[in-house]
Amino acid sequence: MSESSKGISRRNLLKGAALSAASVAALGLVGCGPKEAGSADAAKDGSATTADGKHTWEVKPEPIAADKIKETVDTEVLIIGGGYAGTCCALSAAENGAKVILVEKDAVLNGHGVGGTGAIASRELDKLNISFDKAIEMERWVSTCGNRCRESLVAKWFRESERCMNWFLDLAEKNGAKCMVTVGSRSTVHPEIDCYHMISGGEIFEQHTMADFVEYLFESEAKKNGAEFVYEMPAVQLIQDDSGKVTGAICENKDGDYVQYNASTGVVLATGDVSYNDEYLDEFAPIAKKVMTRLCSDQGNVGDGHNMAAWAGGAFQDGPWPTMMHPQAAATFHGPFMFVNPDGKRFMNEATWVQGKCVGVMVNGGSDHAWSIFDANWQRDLKDSLQYGGGMFWDSFRPYGTDYQVAVDSHAKGVESGLEKVPDFYKRADTLEELAEMLDVDKAEFLKSVERYNKLCEQGEDIDFYKESHFLYPIKEGPFTACMVAPGLLGVCGGIHISDNFEVLNSEDMPVPGLYAIGNCAGDIYAYDYPINVQGNSHGRCLMEGKCLGEQLAGVYQEM
Repeated sequence: MSESSKGISRRNLLKGAALSAASVAALGLVGCGPKEAGSADAAKDGSATTADGKHTWEVKPEPIAADKIKETVDTEVLIIGGGYAGTCCALSAAENGAKVILVEKDAVLNGHGVGGTGAIASRELDKLNISFDKAIEMERWVSTCGNRCRESLVAKWFRESERCMNWFLDLAEKNGAKCMVTVGSRSTVHPEIDCYHMISGGEIFEQHTMADFVEYLFESEAKKNGAEFVYEMPAVQLIQDDSGKVTGAICENKDGDYVQYNASTGVVLATGDVSYNDEYLDEFAPIAKKVMTRLCSDQGNVGDGHNMAAWAGGAFQDGPWPTMMHPQAAATFHGPFMFVNPDGKRFMNEATWVQGKCVGVMVNGGSDHAWSIFDANWQRDLKDSLQYGGGMFWDSFRPYGTDYQVAVDSHAKGVESGLEKVPDFYKRADTLEELAEMLDVDKAEFLKSVERYNKLCEQGEDIDFYKESHFLYPIKEGPFTACMVAPGLLGVCGGIHISDNFEVLNSEDMPVPGLYAIGNCAGDIYAYDYPINVQGNSHGRCLMEGKCLGEQLAGVYQEM
């Protein structure tokens, strides 16, 4: 049967997707339509290499002539990029007395969509009597990164996380927002701690929703402290003096005129990741191109800051760069149940974390999607599974302390809605034979796989992939449901080589004077894979890096 005859479309995958409100917030999909991409299309098709075969970042452009500069502006701190890290840094520096200008290439602030921020400790966690063993959680983080991240930089996050989160909570509450801590996972193999701080409410939240609330909250407070935000002002080139020190940047306004910003204290790159630059993905994160779609990565995230850092003498961390992926590019639920690929074959242990599911589907499954298969008892089985597992999108983003049934009810509503609204991704039939006809799978292999899986369930041991026995739920009673499991790319969280003080480093580990990098354009805090044992730590690192660097540039930071 052809793909088109089965109604499976790989375009407009998010259009009409049946997401619960919590899932939407956590994915950052609210209000997250495509934004101005500049040269994103050329970069995405991989055509940005130079004529002699060198990469774009390896060929420094000629300096823009002084007579082309239409305006010169002086400041102390220049921040390039208006996402979570950049806006946080602007506020932190400004409230501590620095003169700050932030330039953003789009007409709006560009976060990845902030559903929640991870912290290893906070006063909200204290209220709930939640605490963690930092030594264990850091070791899990480092191990997930293949021991290739710089441990001293990770340790800085663990030291500073509580202080930075409490500062953020003060700010949010002052603006009428409240915090909800959500549950993690109880898995002994892939635990996720209860540390996800979802902040919502207040006037700024109502204006900007979950997608860009944090960025506009930081902007509002930064402006009160004298910071200036300039929109539609992409940075084109960094300025260096004869010693190699970065002293500012040349930007191009919407009229095509060049504006030179001189920064006496430092220039901060906070330009986001490289999700929409296939030249970078091919070289540093090729697995990112295997996903079904790129989920809510700002289409302007094409490596502007990476290029400018390299042209100024900065180095990149070693590849492969870690990717943030969630298997929600199609259906948003699949639980711990059996997966089959388009060949109709089971191919992995399904009771794993979101990164593991994505990589498993693409590498072991050999496709950009698979199907999660379960029977009429799935709600009972899901509830039973949550005492042993859970985590992102297996459990739900329910408040800490609530019953497992809350997650079951949320997913039940989502699946029923999906069957009605996005039938490409959700299928249901009275018999397994009928279900197989509805899927893009080999029917005979599919039926054999289900028969084999049920046999393993009866035996109580998964000798094919050694999924823990308490997750072996048989598929016997109709109706039967299939949910498409499709990896989506949220971001590439690696890149520019930095010091523990966020200085851009060259290949000899020496700072490029005057230049800093934070957020997803900066590397070294992660490597190889992205750790989710601390949920929301990417946003948490943007918070820590932005606040600490802002204090540092204002001359008030004190190392713990």
